[in-house]
Amino acid sequence: MNNLILRIAVPSPLYRSFDYLQPAGIDATALPPGIRVQVPFGRRTVIGILLAVATESDFDTHKLKRALEILDDTPVISDDVLAMTLWASDYYHHPVGHALSAAMPALLRQGRQPTAADITSWRMTQAGRAVEPTTLNRAVRQAKVMAQLRAHPRGISRSAIDAPASVLHALADKGWLEICHLDEAHNKDAVVPSTHKLNPAQQLAVESIAAQSDHFKPFLLAGVTGSGKTEVYLQLIEAALARQQQALVLVPEIGLTPQLVARFRQRFPVSLALLHSGLTDHERLAAWQQARSGQAPIIIGTRSAIFTPMARPGLIVVDEEHDASLKQQDGFRYSARDLAIWRARQLDIPVVLGTATPSL
Repeated sequence: MNNLILRIAVPSPLYRSFDYLQPAGIDATALPPGIRVQVPFGRRTVIGILLAVATESDFDTHKLKRALEILDDTPVISDDVLAMTLWASDYYHHPVGHALSAAMPALLRQGRQPTAADITSWRMTQAGRAVEPTTLNRAVRQAKVMAQLRAHPRGISRSAIDAPASVLHALADKGWLEICHLDEAHNKDAVVPSTHKLNPAQQLAVESIAAQSDHFKPFLLAGVTGSGKTEVYLQLIEAALARQQQALVLVPEIGLTPQLVARFRQRFPVSLALLHSGLTDHERLAAWQQARSGQAPIIIGTRSAIFTPMARPGLIVVDEEHDASLKQQDGFRYSARDLAIWRARQLDIPVVLGTATPSL
């Protein structure tokens, strides 16, 4: 078909999409929504998101500009994230182009290609397994790493090891550790079962939510600070990993502490995709790609992590759902808690809202 129209969301303050002719030499028939397209806009060249391919336009097609380049073969914004962002743009009255731009890592907005995520994993060598633990009595950090890897002979993800690279390379130089590749099936086997005995309230919460893990249902997990809500999250995530699914955990900025991450690493020696404001653009893109590809079965992040694509979504958790920092207060304003509920409904998965002071 010669005159297909590309309906594109362009980052601009206007509350509308724009029509373009397909690029020269490109058959746009099968182009999927959610891919990036480079287009002329005024005197600039910008990157927009394809919303639809149409055969007609409300404007004279002879006056339409031609798109310059298709940047992706597959969507960088997944179907569920695209639908959620379009809904949020309308509900929160924000220009659709800016909303979709905010849903992507900065490097993707600049035209960078989302390369395959490279997740490094480590395991103990045969020589390392022969080392007596007392050998490292004076090297506490090395001893801690060796103990962790001894408990996981198949190896664990680098992001699950709480030690600097220098410690790992020092052990590798001794011939005790080596880099390895782990397949996705490892995620199920890598979980460290909890030794924590659930109290009756926790047990009821876990069983009630787990019984409805195959469809959408929102759950309010109310409990005072220190009542054990995090252990409920961990048990539910453990079940999701056993089903070969991913879990997205949203936390307030103040809640994403090293202690919380360490607890997840201790319990789940798999790749964790961490998304927060302290990351560089390259670190954010890497974490985004690990979640998108499914290589990171657990995604932990602050409010903007709600826009992170997942290959095998199974559970969404919003910790401290009442916290004001889960609301974006400038630019594209939104409530990450509300979007989490909307997205869970779209994906037909459960969403757990944890808090000591439930929102009204």
